[in-house]
Amino acid sequence: MSNINSTASSIRPLPAGLQQVAIDELNEVPSRVSEDIATVRDWLQKQPHLCSCLTDQFLLAFLRGSKFSLEKAKHKIDRYYTLQAAIPEVFNEHRLADDPQVLEIIRMGVILRIPLDEGDTGPAVTIIRAGSYDTAKYKFQDIIRVGSMFGEIMMLEDDNANVSGYIEIMDMTGVSAANLFALQPQLLSKFSAYADEAMPTRQKGIHFINVPPSFESGFNSLRSFFPDKIKNRVSVSSDPEAIFERVRREYLPQEYGGTKGTMQDILEQMEAKMLSYRDYFEQSRHFGANEKLREDVSQNEKYPSYFGLDGSFRKLDIDSLINRKQRQLVLYRPPDLVNMPDIRPLRPELQKIAIEQLFEKPERIDDDIAALRLWIKQQPHLKARTDDQFLVNFLRGCKYSLEKTKSKMDRFYTLRTKYPEYFTGHNVDVDKLLKLFRTGTVVFLPRPLHDNGPRIAIIRMGAYNPDQYNFVDINLAGGLMHQIVLNEDDDAIVHGTINILDLANVKMGHFVQMTPSFAKKMTVFQEEALPMRTKGTHFINTPGNFDKVFNMFKPMMSKKQQDRLYVHGTNIEKLYEQIPQKYLPVEYGGENGSIEELVKEWEERILAYRNYWVEEQNYGTDERLRPGKPVDFESLFGMEGSFRQLNVD
Repeated sequence: MSNINSTASSIRPLPAGLQQVAIDELNEVPSRVSEDIATVRDWLQKQPHLCSCLTDQFLLAFLRGSKFSLEKAKHKIDRYYTLQAAIPEVFNEHRLADDPQVLEIIRMGVILRIPLDEGDTGPAVTIIRAGSYDTAKYKFQDIIRVGSMFGEIMMLEDDNANVSGYIEIMDMTGVSAANLFALQPQLLSKFSAYADEAMPTRQKGIHFINVPPSFESGFNSLRSFFPDKIKNRVSVSSDPEAIFERVRREYLPQEYGGTKGTMQDILEQMEAKMLSYRDYFEQSRHFGANEKLREDVSQNEKYPSYFGLDGSFRKLDIDSLINRKQRQLVLYRPPDLVNMPDIRPLRPELQKIAIEQLFEKPERIDDDIAALRLWIKQQPHLKARTDDQFLVNFLRGCKYSLEKTKSKMDRFYTLRTKYPEYFTGHNVDVDKLLKLFRTGTVVFLPRPLHDNGPRIAIIRMGAYNPDQYNFVDINLAGGLMHQIVLNEDDDAIVHGTINILDLANVKMGHFVQMTPSFAKKMTVFQEEALPMRTKGTHFINTPGNFDKVFNMFKPMMSKKQQDRLYVHGTNIEKLYEQIPQKYLPVEYGGENGSIEELVKEWEERILAYRNYWVEEQNYGTDERLRPGKPVDFESLFGMEGSFRQLNVD
């Protein structure tokens, strides 16, 4: 989905009618749009607490939603990510395009997006069929979650919604008392505030139709849960013809007296659309706000720290909310911030693997993290990151052996400090490495093996010019990706990784760059410093003299890793026996993204880490302060393969 994940200019031209509305009502100056987008992107890249989508269309949506006020657009993007953290009932691990629950809710027809004619300049239309879901099976928050996903899709690709706003038709046919009790007023209040103050698409109206006459007065009381601006845009009616006052009949499906196909036609289109955004929602899990890194605390002081029941989002600090109904101060934190470590929750199938194979005990994670953090604090030579997620990734990579974790973390920082020319760490030149990265030599694929297995990486040695670059530089560029995977990719941490080395078009110039010394350092770092397990390395399209090179480097690896090496030559079918073709990129006949698009997606992620690389200069080891015998670096990488003992205690 290059239109979503590319940082290159990818702005859809507006139809003439909508363009005029954007100029007249949103203060859009077409000749300045690119400059305004660049200004917002530059600002975002300088915010240490924000990891944001940076695509043109995403940023343009916020500019239009803020009527091209740059300051309002910045503020709205900040709220967009900050508020998501404050509504964990909606923004959680189930917010994925292929989540079974998401697809079931779509197929039930709870949400209907009504397509408009191309020349229509009116607001986008969504029908919510509130009585069409089983409250015994689904919660109100599950419906809101799916609605929020379509709202995000609408934000990215519906020009009517971006320019003219949107309306929601709430069809109350079949609504029972159980549906009403399931509404969760506080969640409704919070999400209404999110829609009004964080989403860039403007809500132009909420219209309840087919409301039972006896309930009409009760529904009018719901107005109190909406912001004042929205209250004036809410209507409630028991008249079945009321929908035609809001939506042209020819736009509606047959079930609503229209002529535009059936509801089933719309639902099939919606499911296909949702699945086409699979990569987008997977990537969106890596975006968000980290309040610990927010620099301008004074900005927070402009907004009191709560959602009131009137729906207003007051402060960017999400740590406390006021329950006005009881007029008592109630501390509010998402579940992962209350008496629990600040780590991403694993989806159920990953959590099961972590428990069974990595010996993770969820109830002990906090204690294990605390023990590791205390040990780091006691090491005078070691300056390491100590945030919960970073530490739990090392624990998982060492199967919760505290001693192995200490050793691996020490080696991780020791090698990066001693050999910065080989391993990404200090003084990262992002711009230089991006040029190397754009060769597409190293690519991580979006779908893990079997959709719940190791992360797959493809290394295409022949993709770079050995006269222009050397493999040490390529390794540094790949190191940027490995660091991001280490920080963000639970599949890679729990299941490990699989490497595919494609040696097509490799020349002698490539091989001579892989010196034994460098190969040994890279092998030791991969095996003994990175907390990610390599589950297999597959060589394909190998040249005729590859056996000699392979036999020279193989002894440098541990016996376990040697047993996980597979040389397939030019017989790609042998690779498919272990990695089905569909899990490869389209360039290899698969369905797992295209290399060109993946390079663009990863470029955005790397750019979002600019501040992270600056912070990395604060971490490493000082061998002068190491307790006990100093490390003998000359003997660390003997050809016999042993990384000599580090005293980590």
